[in-house]
Order: sequence, then C-alpha cells, then structure tokens
Amino acid sequence: MSSTTVTDPESGPAETAILARLNAVRLIVVVFIALGYASTMAVGPSSQEWLNSFGYDPSLFGLQVLFFISGWLAWRSLSRGRSAREFIRSRARHVLPWLALYTAIVAAILYPLLRDNSAETTLGAFGLIGYFLTTTTLIQPGQAMPGALDGALYPGLLQGAIWSLRWGGIAYAALLIAALVGLRRRMWYAAALVIVLGAHVGVNMWTDQTGSAQLTKIIPGLRLAVPFLLGICAYGWRERLPRTSAGWFILSILALAATVIHYYGFGWSYAIEIMAMTGWCALAMSLLHSRTPILRNWPRLALTLFLGAWPMAQLLLALFPAISVAALVGATLICAFGLAVALVSLGRIIRTRHVHRRIQPT
Repeated sequence: MSSTTVTDPESGPAETAILARLNAVRLIVVVFIALGYASTMAVGPSSQEWLNSFGYDPSLFGLQVLFFISGWLAWRSLSRGRSAREFIRSRARHVLPWLALYTAIVAAILYPLLRDNSAETTLGAFGLIGYFLTTTTLIQPGQAMPGALDGALYPGLLQGAIWSLRWGGIAYAALLIAALVGLRRRMWYAAALVIVLGAHVGVNMWTDQTGSAQLTKIIPGLRLAVPFLLGICAYGWRERLPRTSAGWFILSILALAATVIHYYGFGWSYAIEIMAMTGWCALAMSLLHSRTPILRNWPRLALTLFLGAWPMAQLLLALFPAISVAALVGATLICAFGLAVALVSLGRIIRTRHVHRRIQPT
C-alpha cells in the first residue's frame, strides 16, 4: 500500500447514488451563494444578503456546505485507496481550466470594456498578464483592477467567492501532507476538527475583544477548515451516522432548531454559526441521500456558475446603474446560468470532437 493512501474497502451502491446527485446539490448551493452576493452588489457590503439567517449570510453557509462536501469526497477517495496526489490533481484539472477561462474573459473583454482611460492608474498589457497569472495560480484571487469600477461599491471584477478557492487549495495541500506523513486514522482528523474549531472561536473572540486586525486574515480560512474537517469525519464515521435522506433531514432539523433556540433564547454566540452550519450541511446530505429522480445526473454547472455570477452582476450594474436589487439578482442568475450552460456545452462539443478525431482510422 502506498504511504499516501487510506484503505477502506467498504463502499456500495448507496455511495454511487450519492455521487449521481452531487452535481445537483452543488448547483443548488451555488445558486444561493450567487443570490446572496448579487443581492448586495447595488447596496454595498454593509448590507445583509437576501436570505440572511441568524446574522450570517447565505454565501458563507453555502461556501461552508461546499467545503463540507469536499471533505467528505476527499476522505472517500482516500478510503477507497486513491492517492492524495491523484485526488488533488483531479480537482486541479477540473477547477483551474475554468478559473483560467473566466479570468481571461475578465482581463481580455470586461476590463477593456469597463476601463476608464482617464483614471490615474490602469492596467496595461503586462499588468493584465500579471493579473491573469496571480489570479489563476491563486496567489491573489479576487483582486481589484484599478481603472475599472473604481467608484463601485465592490471594485473587483472577478471577486466574490473565488478567494475560497485558495483556501480550498490549502486544505487539499494540508490533506496531502497529512497523507504523506502517514496520518490515515480518522481520530487524527477528529482531533484536528476540535483544534480548528477552538482556534476559530478563540481567534474571533480575541479579535472582537481587542479590536486588533492581526489575525483577521486567517478567520475565513478557519471558517472553511471547520466544515472541511467535519466532512472528513462525516465520511470516517458514516457507519454511525444516518444512511437515509430522512435520517439526515431529522439531524438537520435538530441542529437548526437548536440554533433557533440559542439565537432567540440565549442571545448571540459563536456556537450559532457552528450549529447552523451543521444543520445546512446535514440538509445537503439529506438531498444527496434523496431518492428523488430529478436530482440525478445533472451536468457539472456549479463551478461555472460560481465563477461567472460575480462578474456578470458587476457588468449588469455597470451597464444599468439604476437597476433595482431584485432585477439585478434575477438578471444575474439568469445570465450567469446561461453563460455556464453555453460554456459547458461548448466544452463538451470540443471534447467529443477531439475524441472522435482520435479514434478515426488513419
């Protein structure tokens, strides 16, 4: 056995059915993220997103659910004997080409379209190349582009949730290192979950009490590391967790009910975020375990919608400054979804023609 694998032969048709609904659940979650972001684009970051619950925006809970699913999938792959390197390479092959494409569209099309040439600072050809490289390599994802949307409430053209891709890369890299040093037992990850959870609460409390900004940059990472490790533990202890949609739904209701009681009965605390996140993750698992045929075998549109929603909202807002929040949300979702369908369909056509060309006799 390779030192970077975790062996666990247990698997079955139920997991295959879960994977068949994975694209649908991811897309549903991304729609909530896109809706949340678009709902504040015209009114500023100090405003609450639509569907804000318990003082937290749906975009945050949506990202946490995505990281939970990623942790679940990562540990499933390792448990089935797949190497950590292979798993991370497969994720990179899926994510990075789309990130590169959207970054190229922003740099080559949207920025020249929206650039104010009279601005004090604008990006030239070399600046745009640097923007492309630092964004696609996740060195500086979501950066602002001077000279375009300088007076906008959100200056970035490709911003939104792509900062989370860097934290996803860090999470996968940490998992690879853990596998390389032989940490294959689920107890190690349960311990890591407790440590990261404590760090998340501790750093937030210290920041609130002191007013210091020294550790604020790691707070988003801690917020996403908790569900990622929770997903690993959910797969690691799956024999003790619900195996049906109804069971996960009951778990979700219990967690969200506890959140409501805490929020309205005992005041605010960091436990609210943790309980609510657990409830939404359990609801996602309920959908993954659902036998509803409509959720099966959806196309992989989640990532393309994820990347396209923010620049689409910025473009619409730049073209129609007086657009209402409701109209902006609706137009963003429709246009970003249409673009995602078009790009995924084009990608399928290109791949199909490539395969067809390869198998033709010479």
